[in-house]
Amino acid sequence: MNAASWCIATVVTEKAIAGLLESGSDGLFKDSHPWLVAQDLFRSTAAKGEVLPILLATGQPLTFSHWSFIERIDVVELHVGQWETACRFEPPKPMHPIFSELGSVFLKPASEQLERERREGLRQHRTALDEMHVHPYAICETPAFISTPPTHGEP
Repeated sequence: MNAASWCIATVVTEKAIAGLLESGSDGLFKDSHPWLVAQDLFRSTAAKGEVLPILLATGQPLTFSHWSFIERIDVVELHVGQWETACRFEPPKPMHPIFSELGSVFLKPASEQLERERREGLRQHRTALDEMHVHPYAICETPAFISTPPTHGEP
């Protein structure tokens, strides 16, 4: 399986990252915002045989500290207008230092822009991610260092 062209970027607490690293287990991130578009993106990438990366930002100022591959995204409406999203991912890995700054990752361009690039060969400018766009999550271009994941059991 290959990594998808797009990834999810979100903010987690330093305590949550420390707990994940200490336990060495899969990650679980919960949010009260419905990640409906992220869930659709996850399903579409899985249908294409790709895996969807997640970038985890923490600290003040926010920087990316870790990343992983998403295993599932569940969105549930608990009550009318009250949601819970649960995003499960593989054990997180340290972020490549070149991509630790939020601005080193770019927001996903609009579909029209992507179509122009595909059909007309026009690559316009990209918008860098910032703290204003990462809450509750952002859809971004997958950083270059994230490629095909190893299968379970491989180093």
